[in-house]
This record gives sequence, structure tokens and C-alpha cells, in this order.
Amino acid sequence: MKGKRMRSIVGFLSVSGLLLVTVLPGFALAVGESTVIRLEPASASVAVGETVAVNVMVEEVANLLAVEVHLVFDPALLEVVDADAAEAGVQVGLGFFLSPDTVSQNEVNQAAGHISFTYSQDVASAAASGSGTVATITFLGLAAGDSDITFGVSGLANDTGDPIDHTTQNGQVTVTEEETPTPTPTSTPDDSPLPTPTPTNTPTPTATSDPTSTPTSTPTSTPTSDATATPTPTATATPKPGAECDDVLGEHVVRAGETLYSIGRAYGIQPYTIARCNGIANPNLINPGLELEIPNAGWSNIPPGPTAQKQFGDGPTPSPCRYTHTVLFGENLFRISMHYGVSMWTIAEANRIYNLNYILAGQSLCIP
Repeated sequence: MKGKRMRSIVGFLSVSGLLLVTVLPGFALAVGESTVIRLEPASASVAVGETVAVNVMVEEVANLLAVEVHLVFDPALLEVVDADAAEAGVQVGLGFFLSPDTVSQNEVNQAAGHISFTYSQDVASAAASGSGTVATITFLGLAAGDSDITFGVSGLANDTGDPIDHTTQNGQVTVTEEETPTPTPTSTPDDSPLPTPTPTNTPTPTATSDPTSTPTSTPTSTPTSDATATPTPTATATPKPGAECDDVLGEHVVRAGETLYSIGRAYGIQPYTIARCNGIANPNLINPGLELEIPNAGWSNIPPGPTAQKQFGDGPTPSPCRYTHTVLFGENLFRISMHYGVSMWTIAEANRIYNLNYILAGQSLCIP
């Protein structure tokens, strides 16, 4: 822009629901490459029916003001315990390293095994630097097995709205069988051996003469009726998981920038059902060119957001915008995102903005 020095470009490429940060030469990162989002403990263990807390940690960060994390777990093995019973749905605990002053998202989809949270600290508060916990997830063990806890989308922003470069480290929770009863201790509290019980002599019984047996008449056996046979119940066929996948509306070929959410919005179909019917283990990871069968499984209360272009069927594609915002002089994406309670990465993706630091006064933005 003439008369102004353009800042270095940070490109955000949305591929398969994952926001990938690409840094062009000459860009000075908001923090060094040592910034990490990880799980603590990285490997946890819990018995069936018991709970274990896993913290989401941010390490070696500077001037952190906003965080966005999406995690995937195995819902057959683990269940997330609600951190706030007063609120509808299931949430995880937020804080303490960063104050959750503005929460854009905090929800758990237990059926799909998804955890999503996005929040920021008030700009009037001092940004957080160093290392600390940004969320705590309490898992309940459901069945024995190993569940990977995998990062999907993640993002950090500093107090000027600039993205913070970082890496992620996945974790795992092992669910063991129910605990067995504690065996009787073989030592006293002071670790001295328990006294050996003194054996007690068993008295030898005195032999007595056999009593004279008196013959008795053998009772006449009374015939009993045969027990009524209990009929074996007829096995009822259990519908296989994903029976709704048999009714296919059509086929959609994934294009660059599309996610299962944007595809699901286009057809009004639950994205997790699309994933299940197409054998997709991680709904956050789909690649351009992938052919998807779209099942006839309606999606109610569709949340706003980017919407893919329909490839079959009639009717208009629903608008992805909840609001339209005209950029004022001096505004940036970070402050706009705080106003609407939507992450700036979501706004950037919906408006195809590849440089988060470069928006123009008078520009019209779709707020999903």
C-alpha cells in the first residue's frame, strides 16, 4: 500500500480443517520456535470407572492473549467429565495461565470424540509470558485400551493480534481394567513381619461303636412333572453402526480449503456422520481430491461458518455469514474477533485473508 510499509506476510492455508501456518522469508516470528502446546502428563493411565485430569500446556510463549485448540480422542474408551454443570453441554476447564475473559467456544462432542475451545484474555490485562496451563480436561475411563489424544487445529495470538508460531505434541491415555481388591497385607505398618499364628491341635475324635441300624421302609418316589422348557429367545439383529450410511444422497469431491464442517453445511448433513460413513478416523484431516459419499443424515441447529459449494442437489447454499462488518480505520482482525466472539483465524478463513496483519479500512468482512 503506497505510503505505508507492508508487514511481512503470514499465510494461513486451510486444508482439511487444519490451519497451517506458513512463514515467508524475512518474517520475524512473534516468538521463537520453542513455543509448544502439549499435554501434561503426555501419557496418562486410568482404570475403568475412574477419572484422570490432563492439562493442556503452553510452554515458552511471549505476550500470549488468545488461544484456540481442537483435540480428538477415542469416545469408545474415554468420556469427558463436564467442568461446568451450570452450562448446557459439556465443557472443559479453562485457565489458569490465561484468563478466559472472552470465550468464543468451549464444547465437547462426546459421540465424535472432539474437544474444542477458543478464548482470549481482556486486552486491558497484561499478556501472559512463560509457561502454564490453558485448559484442564478430566477423562472418565469407559473401556480398556489406548486412546491417542491428538491435536487438530491450534492457534496462539499475542497482544497485538499477531499469530505466534508454535508446535504441538500429542498424548495418550491408557484405560486399564477395573482395579482388583487390595490383598491382605503381609506386614505390619512398621514393616515388621506379621506374627505367625500358633497352630491349634485338632482333637482326635473318639471312636464309638456303630449304632444298630433300624431298617426303615424305602419311601415311594413321587414322580415329578418335567420342568417346563424355557424357550430360547430369538436373537434380534442389532443394526450395524452407520446403518444410515446406506442411504446416499450423492458424491462430493473435496476441494482445497474445504472441511467436513463446510461440506456438511452445504448439504445440511452432520459432518461426523459423513466421516463415519466414509471411514475417516480423524474428521480434521481430509485431503483435496477425496471422494465422499454424503449420507442422508440431517443436521439440526447448524452452526454458522464457512460453507462449501454444492456439487449436487437443488436449492441455495446457506449463507456462511452471521454478520457483515465494515472495517474501521485502525481496526485489526484480533479486535474485530473479540467484538464478535469469533476467532480471528475463522474470520480470516471465511474471507480468504492470507495476511492477518493486512486488512483495509472500508473492507467488508463476513463474520461466520
